[in-house]
Amino acid sequence: MSGIKTEKSLIILGVALLSISGCSKKGDVSGLKTTVEIVDGVKTVRNPKTPRYGEFAFELAEDLAIGDEKDETYFFPRRGLVNVDDEGTIYFSDFGNRRIQVYDQFGKYIRTLGRRGQGPGEYNFPGDILIDEVGNPQVRDSRALISYNREGIFLKKISIKAFLMSLKLGPGGTIIGTVQPKGPGEGIPKNELVMLGPDGEQLRTLAVYPVYGRSKDQALMHWYTGGIVFCRRSENSLYYGFTQEYTIHVVDTEGRPLLVFSKAEEPVAISTEEKDLTREKGIFAWDGMGDPKTADLGMPEHRPFFSDFLRDDAGRLYVIRFQTILERDSPTRNVDVFSKDGFYLYRMTWPFLPQVIKGGFLYEVRQEEEAGLTKIVRHRISNWGDFKAE
Repeated sequence: MSGIKTEKSLIILGVALLSISGCSKKGDVSGLKTTVEIVDGVKTVRNPKTPRYGEFAFELAEDLAIGDEKDETYFFPRRGLVNVDDEGTIYFSDFGNRRIQVYDQFGKYIRTLGRRGQGPGEYNFPGDILIDEVGNPQVRDSRALISYNREGIFLKKISIKAFLMSLKLGPGGTIIGTVQPKGPGEGIPKNELVMLGPDGEQLRTLAVYPVYGRSKDQALMHWYTGGIVFCRRSENSLYYGFTQEYTIHVVDTEGRPLLVFSKAEEPVAISTEEKDLTREKGIFAWDGMGDPKTADLGMPEHRPFFSDFLRDDAGRLYVIRFQTILERDSPTRNVDVFSKDGFYLYRMTWPFLPQVIKGGFLYEVRQEEEAGLTKIVRHRISNWGDFKAE
């Protein structure tokens, strides 16, 4: 479990940094033409294509790797999900062993959280590990959240009273998720983002957008169907956006709009080659009559702009850019970084996709396919202090 001390950079680009400050209504900020307006009572920031400070490279040094095939408490035969609390405690959802492992900030095993079963504090297929506002871990198990305290003692089971595809903890103790779109013949399908209360009951719908991948008799989920992505911005606010629009919304604990920001970006048409390869290798799931290999793909008018969001503890939003199916084997990811107030700060390129960025560290779940072993790798960001938040 010893760390690898060699330094490496997330990008190697010689781009001069731009230094600007301030922004006013319909103002021209050092030629970058960022504008700030009040639209329908909501602060609206429109960013240009060019980031305020140009390119940025995280300088990384591996300082912790957790994973050992010779020790059961550290052996992860398959992939998994990691999360980290404010004290640096590491939680890992180990898919291969169907368990939740807990390690301290030095990588020392603390406990296994809960266990498989049907009783209190038990789960069947543990998935996401969520950390609430007071630092308690919650484990998603299908349509339930199993909640524990920091010492691993079971607190309660929350039944999710909606069929959600993705789920995260939202602001003010809420639960945020995207609803499974209706299948063929079940009415008009839609991408829907909803807010649930602390007990799993649905409180309100936050946003509704179109669904792609649909034909008369079939519903497909494929490389280009896109959807709604979201993450918590703070204890009192949430980021969300629809992948076909480069517009990001911020709402409060009641779903009221606080901020809207966007980035100037021209849509790119989906090529015939992309469509053909999607039909051949890019269909993930389908429902309905007929053969998915011949059904209408229901492609959107253009490529999605992004595929996911990450947030760090300074409130910066990392917008993970969409990667075409032609680039499906490339681990490299392009990223746009925004301040908490919606200003486009940096463009980045990452050689892999981390799961957590927190406290000046980046956490990766690395699969070593030849060895049949997964590792949790923590990278120290040595130039974290140079990374602007405003």
